[in-house]
Amino acid sequence: HATGDENSQRFAFASLMDNGHVRASELEGEPLHMKHRTLMSWVSQLREKGPDSFYRPPKVRGTAIISKEKALECGKLLQDGLLVSEVARKVGVSDSTLRKAIKRGAIQAPVPNPEPAYVEQEVPMSTKSERSRQDAEAAKGMGTACHRAGERMACAVGLAGATITRFEGGTDIAMGGLLVGLPALCENGLFSGIGRFLNLPRGFYSTAHILLILGFMALARIRRPEGLRHHSAGELGKLMGLDRAPEVRTLREKISLMAKIGDPANWMKELAKTWMESDPEEAGYLYVDGHVRVYHGDKVRLPRRYVSRQRLCLRGVTDYWINDAVGKPFFVVSKAVTNGLSDTLLKDIVPELLESVPGQPSMEELAQDPLLHRFVIIFDREGTNIPLLSGLWSRRIGAITYRKNVKDEWPETEFESMDVSLPGGTVTSMKLAKRETTLETDKKTMPVIEIRRLTKSGHQTAVITTAQSLGTTVIAARMFSRWCQENFFAYMMQHYDIDGLVEYGVDEIPSTT
Repeated sequence: HATGDENSQRFAFASLMDNGHVRASELEGEPLHMKHRTLMSWVSQLREKGPDSFYRPPKVRGTAIISKEKALECGKLLQDGLLVSEVARKVGVSDSTLRKAIKRGAIQAPVPNPEPAYVEQEVPMSTKSERSRQDAEAAKGMGTACHRAGERMACAVGLAGATITRFEGGTDIAMGGLLVGLPALCENGLFSGIGRFLNLPRGFYSTAHILLILGFMALARIRRPEGLRHHSAGELGKLMGLDRAPEVRTLREKISLMAKIGDPANWMKELAKTWMESDPEEAGYLYVDGHVRVYHGDKVRLPRRYVSRQRLCLRGVTDYWINDAVGKPFFVVSKAVTNGLSDTLLKDIVPELLESVPGQPSMEELAQDPLLHRFVIIFDREGTNIPLLSGLWSRRIGAITYRKNVKDEWPETEFESMDVSLPGGTVTSMKLAKRETTLETDKKTMPVIEIRRLTKSGHQTAVITTAQSLGTTVIAARMFSRWCQENFFAYMMQHYDIDGLVEYGVDEIPSTT
């Protein structure tokens, strides 16, 4: 090749290496000192693009410097909304050249209109000391923490209804964590009865406000309205979106009004039905037990009844609670005068359960299967009598209870170790035995299934049921889960004062009762 013909020189070296006449390592040394990477690049070019690729004219780059005319043209195209790459192709320049021109200001690129960013407004936050001082100053006027005097006056003279719930910014608000539990209260139906079962006359505090403070009292374990005196009314009001929480007397008056002009009993029934429908399987096994609220006053001589926790016969009111297997309550029936569990079950509780318990079999299904039951009620030995068991089964309601006055013992060879799945999910092992038994009292008989549990001490606990279609382990699991209801009573006595009487009043009872 001619001297200075670099294209021919590259082609010659590539041909020699490709045909095996010379190796790249030989050209890397003296006297040429050529780079290995360059040599291999030439070989690749020969193999992929052919010999003529060494003699093709190089590609002409776009205009390195954009003229004023092209700059104006590019600016116009950019204003029309074209992308930089599209403009570069149209005017015949490279992307990098166009971008550099835009960067140095030779071409005015359009500035996009950004969406207005959300600017969080700074909310004035009051401190606890500031609120305490303001609440104390308000006492010189209408009352402690009464900052909405105008609204209170308007409500008092009938010019306005309930006040508006309005939350204000603040730090270190006492018991602010109560708001975390508010969604759970709403989910359980705290406000579901407003307007239908619960109403209040026009006033500063609405029905929702009263229910809300009662819900907060439950979360904070404030057992009685009088307990509000130990907490800041202004701080509780901030949690309610008000200036202050209602005073104790006001709260009691509002509760009495809601009970008087509303229908809380039907609200309780609706809530019970809703809770049962949320877990139909557990609603098929209901636990009933009485709890006595002792009365120590002298306004009336209530009948005496046995209080098991004190082992005394004391005057009081009996509440019959209906719970599920894990202790969650559905509803309660209060009886100042009662003939016992059997009478209350058949007259007051069963009619309500027949309407509320979901998933009951139809009349056709009950007729086809004589052992099929609607649901099962579990109670203690107080209800172990043939009139109650037969009265329940006449409505096709099964019963599980302990057997009283057990004197005989079954042979230990009859007992078999079984795994029993309790409603809470725990699995335990029990030694159980099963027999078909007939109860006899005053020439009345009642066929039942009896199972017995053998403890390590050798004691045999006898359980009977009229729900004869249930298995041995199911009967044992349901009966021995009754302690959950006892735990419920203990918990409620400690945290919610269910032993206390709501009010001290006397109602006349008709002589025919």
